[in-house]
Amino acid sequence: LLRDPLANKGTAFSEDERVRFGLDGLLPMRELTLEEQMDRLAENYARTTDDLARYVFLRALQDRNETLFYAFVLSRLEELAPIVYTPTVGTAVERFSHIYRRPRGLFLNPNNISRCAEILREYPYSDGLRLIVATDSEGILGIGDQGTGGMGIPVGKLSLYVLGAGIHPSACLPIVLDVGTDNQELLDDSAYLG
Repeated sequence: LLRDPLANKGTAFSEDERVRFGLDGLLPMRELTLEEQMDRLAENYARTTDDLARYVFLRALQDRNETLFYAFVLSRLEELAPIVYTPTVGTAVERFSHIYRRPRGLFLNPNNISRCAEILREYPYSDGLRLIVATDSEGILGIGDQGTGGMGIPVGKLSLYVLGAGIHPSACLPIVLDVGTDNQELLDDSAYLG
């Protein structure tokens, strides 16, 4: 439960839940409400130094606790929407291979496209999917072909759709169709993941 961002409540798990779910001893003793967790987040978020660091901070939060991520972003939507999506997502897409932390969504490429149906079946939440956002990364936000880094676009859009339309995060699937890139800067970058 602590590693599943859709189920993780962090320090909000009650004493009873901690015992029942085998989490006893895995968390600090004090139980915090969602509001208390958000106060701690706000304090840490205020220490971030630039928009890309804020983007990485929020994505890391989303990767560990989606309930807390969406509550925090919704509580500061006007301030945080430009960090979660445009304009900051453009920088995040360009720096994708350097800031990559954890997989999110599906990466389809010429090596696995023939197994697309099988890959979709294996996706943990495939039965409840309601919304897919896919990109071929060819013309990202006026910055051109960004190869596999284009994943930031469907991730960001889906985050806004969850916030605006109330779709459950498990019903959303971001996909990048990585068919290669002609972006020489990416091809010359030894960290490039595409």
